[in-house]
Amino acid sequence: MPDLGSVTWPPPPIKTERLLLREPEARDRGALIELLASPEVGAFLGGPQPRDELERAIPEEPRRRSGLFVVDLDGAMIGQVTLTKDTGHLRQAAGRAELGYLFLPQAWGYGYAAEACEAALGWFAGALPGEPVVLATRTANVRSMRLAAKLGFTEAERFEEWGAEQWMGVRPPG
Repeated sequence: MPDLGSVTWPPPPIKTERLLLREPEARDRGALIELLASPEVGAFLGGPQPRDELERAIPEEPRRRSGLFVVDLDGAMIGQVTLTKDTGHLRQAAGRAELGYLFLPQAWGYGYAAEACEAALGWFAGALPGEPVVLATRTANVRSMRLAAKLGFTEAERFEEWGAEQWMGVRPPG
């Protein structure tokens, strides 16, 4: 992750009660394409990406990317959690660590996102004690807003971006 000093990537896999957070592997390619091409997932991200373009763009062997955890349930990718800094996509998050998450629709409603995000945030708090984390989501994304509250994020601001109202929350260091 940019500007995270001495943090070594990747960390050892993180085990939770039901999940494993790990680096991407070649076997995740199909699930990643499904995730990014999903109309349900893309509903609050500007729409799904065309499957044929994803098939061409996503390499057979994944590239190591700091801050990206694949969320694995029983040996299969069900989503991803990211902790990044200075990605440049959102000026409100500039200079701060930002949590992101995407899960396959069939994994929704089981608490996997909360479990995976808590594990990633716990790792982050140990790796960079004292660093707050921000999260941005569309206010219309009710599930994401509920997850942000459950994870301890509180509203910092609302703003218009990408043609919709966005919500920025902050989770203090813990």
